[in-house]
Amino acid sequence: MIDQRMKKDKLSSDQIQKLDKIGFVWDAWKDKWNENFQLLVQFQAREGHCRVKSKHKENGLNIGSWVETQRGNKHSLDLERIESLNSIGFSWNPLEEFWEKSFSKLEAFKAREGHCHVKRGHDAQDKQLAVWISNQRRMKDRLSPEKIQRLDKLGFVWIAPKGRRSK
Repeated sequence: MIDQRMKKDKLSSDQIQKLDKIGFVWDAWKDKWNENFQLLVQFQAREGHCRVKSKHKENGLNIGSWVETQRGNKHSLDLERIESLNSIGFSWNPLEEFWEKSFSKLEAFKAREGHCHVKRGHDAQDKQLAVWISNQRRMKDRLSPEKIQRLDKLGFVWIAPKGRRSK
């Protein structure tokens, strides 16, 4: 099969027609990419997002690994593939997107409450936001200066107030 693909230019039109008739795949890499992409489309339709866990499989194929490869190779993917992925809401940097969504939730919380002291309470969204805040405090030395500045500008308190620490 590899020989046929490599020697396509040297095959007669009759040979090419016979191979086409039986559904011969001339570009196996493209075919495999399209197969994985279709599985991602199905995943997105079912789950509502393209944040696939790294070991997730669909129909026996590890699309989680494939998704990570697409992210890592964005700079070398052709424009058509990038546009295809973008068209289904592909997440190129899910960690950054999560940070931005969480920051927006903190902004909304502050606008509503007048402060950034989110308790873990009973509200699931507040609990998730409180965990994110705790993580920002814990990881301050790994945050970009821009993120620190944005949090500071919002009035973020880097040391949890006494009596409000969450366990």
